[in-house]
Amino acid sequence: MTIRDELAEVVAARGTGLIGDWLGPLEVKQDVLAVLHAGRNLLLEGPVGSGKTMLAGAVAAGLPPIRFAGCDFGCLPGESACPQCRSGVVRDEEHIVFGAQRLMRVQGSPDLVAEDLAGDVDPVAALEYGALDVRALRPGRLLRAHRRICFIDELNRLSERLQNLLLELLEEGAMTIGGYDVRFGVDTVVVATMNPSEYVGVERLSEALADRFERVRLDYPSAEDEVRILRSRAARDAGDRLDADPPPEAAAAIVAFANALRGDPDVQTPPSVRATIAAYDLARSRRVFDGARPWGDAVRDGLRLAFRGRVVLAAGTAEAERVDRWLDGRLRRLELAL
Repeated sequence: MTIRDELAEVVAARGTGLIGDWLGPLEVKQDVLAVLHAGRNLLLEGPVGSGKTMLAGAVAAGLPPIRFAGCDFGCLPGESACPQCRSGVVRDEEHIVFGAQRLMRVQGSPDLVAEDLAGDVDPVAALEYGALDVRALRPGRLLRAHRRICFIDELNRLSERLQNLLLELLEEGAMTIGGYDVRFGVDTVVVATMNPSEYVGVERLSEALADRFERVRLDYPSAEDEVRILRSRAARDAGDRLDADPPPEAAAAIVAFANALRGDPDVQTPPSVRATIAAYDLARSRRVFDGARPWGDAVRDGLRLAFRGRVVLAAGTAEAERVDRWLDGRLRRLELAL
């Protein structure tokens, strides 16, 4: 059974329950599940903190466990399909990999090179077999994604050269490694994420690469869902170092302020959900060691600390280089009945 077959079975059996922990519109959940059930490669596009990584992890966690032979290529016991198994140089014992571990993550970065994804020469094996012997190949992350979900976080931070490296895998489920006269089959489904094109440090996706994905757009959670995310942290952290129970209005005020900045034309990079979580935690922390401080002031403190390093103003804004001053002005106008 291929991993596409496994995903189709899991999606059919569990439906939206497979990604039930992700707080988002039902229509978006159904789109994600339709892509996976059809065995297509999935591209999740959305702002930072919209839950893209969480979605991919939830999908992998739903996969059944699998027993591997112990090689780096994902062979099954007794299969002996890879150079390591055939030559008896398996690096590990047979072991079971559970669903959440069936996710091979590639973190998109301009610093990645082809060897990180495709593979490189193992110097010890090269001394024994020769550098051009396939037994000397140390597989990269794409080859090691065999029988796993290949999760590429921030796909559009990969260089154009590395984007092109993905085409054979996406189209044919195989990879040809330069220097070795061998073609490796890779049974995988690629789930990738992408930040919006206006973000700093991202590359444009080639048309050929974009055509091999089904794209699903994610947005920030609704205000109600985001408040629920923050409030759930207060319940989870009860009894620990952040045991300061804020009034319900505190979470609502933080989310409302964040949403105001998300729609502000002066803001190029708005606060993410991670930023609102940080602001909420910082406000609670402020109250722990200064219990006399009004919650309204603690919320402003949390927002200032969390947002000033994350919010980027548009280049044409008069105070683009003075985020602290701009943010302080907005916070002074923030009315908090706490």
